[in-house]
Amino acid sequence: MPWNRFRFLIEGNALAASQGRAEDLLFAIMYKPVQNLSLKAGYRFLEGGADNDKVYTFAFIHYIVAGVVLSL
Repeated sequence: MPWNRFRFLIEGNALAASQGRAEDLLFAIMYKPVQNLSLKAGYRFLEGGADNDKVYTFAFIHYIVAGVVLSL
C-alpha cells in the first residue's frame, strides 16, 4: 500500500540551566520511495535564551527543512 511508505517524525532536544534554556524541535513527514532511501520535509524551530542578572536575550527561529536519509 502506498500509505506504508509515509512516516511522521518528531525529533527534539532541550537544555535548561539557571543561566537560560534552549529547545530544538522538528516535525516532519518522511517518504520512503525505495529500500535504502528516505526523503523528509518539515518544520523546525529553535527557541531559547537567558534571563539573569547580567543579560536578557531570547530568540525564536522558525524554518522549513528538507533532507535525504540514505541507509547502507
